[in-house]
Amino acid sequence: MSRRLPVALAGSGLIAGLLTTAWWWIVYSRQIDAGSMPIANALPCLARKTDVCSLAEALCAQTHFLGITRYAPAAFWLSAALLAAGLILIGRRSLSQETQT
Repeated sequence: MSRRLPVALAGSGLIAGLLTTAWWWIVYSRQIDAGSMPIANALPCLARKTDVCSLAEALCAQTHFLGITRYAPAAFWLSAALLAAGLILIGRRSLSQETQT
């Protein structure tokens, strides 16, 4: 295995997580700021699509940055999987180095 793969996976997961969070914020920030959707109701939308999330997306008639109107929770899970895989591989590598010394 390449020595860079674990770091690349973890870095990709981190960057994807930041982009996913920004995407989520673009979609739900207007409802949160307007007070029509408390952040406690919007946070679950980051990881799963609920009826409340679908309703908030459907009812928002305002224009968003780059025309983004929908959010896909699968992006959150993909970024989490990349980050987890990278961190696991980094941990395995450091454990194997400790046992060799």
